[in-house]
Amino acid sequence: MVAAAGTTGAEGYPRYMLRLNFRSIKGDAPTLTVATFFRFLADGTLRGPENYLVARCVDGCWQLSGRMHRELDCEGPVKLRCSMGANDAPVMLGPFAHVRTAAGMLYGDDSCLNIFVPGRNPGTSAACHELTLLSAAGDRTLG
Repeated sequence: MVAAAGTTGAEGYPRYMLRLNFRSIKGDAPTLTVATFFRFLADGTLRGPENYLVARCVDGCWQLSGRMHRELDCEGPVKLRCSMGANDAPVMLGPFAHVRTAAGMLYGDDSCLNIFVPGRNPGTSAACHELTLLSAAGDRTLG
């Protein structure tokens, strides 16, 4: 977790960047993406700030930079904001030191959260409609 150089939020505090690593299908080096947050949507897209398209889920894999990736992980501290339905209030989970996926299922600190990443496994009974990864670094609400 790193503070973005020269950037501050609305309250003047530094913005912390998340580092999201995508693991390649072929065993190549992981693909690293960096942003202040990442949002997984039910339509199979992963978006960053300003709705920027980071990756798209294709046949159960994440397509990023012209390569297919099987899983992803993010070093924390990370909080998760999960919306179960389009009109439901979000639920906050975490913070977690490490978040990762395995077969589309989300894990926080190596514990299964029983949440499928939205859009990753179409046709499953996944209840999560939208999932946002947020930095918990510098969070003044944590004790």
